[in-house]
Amino acid sequence: MSQLRIAEVFGPTIQGEGALIGEPTVFVRTGGCDYRCAWCDSMHAVDPAFRHDWAIMSTDAVWQEVQRLSDNTPLTVSLSGGNPAIQDFAPLIHLGHAAGYRFACETQGSIAKPWFGQLDCLVLSPKPPSSGETVDWAAFDRCVAAGETAVQTVMK
Repeated sequence: MSQLRIAEVFGPTIQGEGALIGEPTVFVRTGGCDYRCAWCDSMHAVDPAFRHDWAIMSTDAVWQEVQRLSDNTPLTVSLSGGNPAIQDFAPLIHLGHAAGYRFACETQGSIAKPWFGQLDCLVLSPKPPSSGETVDWAAFDRCVAAGETAVQTVMK
């Protein structure tokens, strides 16, 4: 199983924004990001200065924490960050789907992953100029293509 850099796993809570608003959700917030948005609200999951706070967890350990938090009741698991696309979540998605869980991922669309197509919901959120970052639209298009087999792809 793969090793994942995790800033925090929390929930369940109610998704408060986006396409899945109102859904009971456990969040898996990854550590690390390839962007440094000027107004980032999750610097603890982005800035390498916080790296010592991130846990290196096996896929199985993350899955066990999701199950514990959800009381083994299938719900939505949201992969967020940082940028979850930096890591390999295919094994976690596979474990969760086998147990009836749904998976969503929110990313800025800078890195395409084959596992995007295994998601139930892919949210692509390119960052505007106020972020201080420049969108690579070719990379974004690769993310759209990778997520084409996802049940739902949302661009906001």
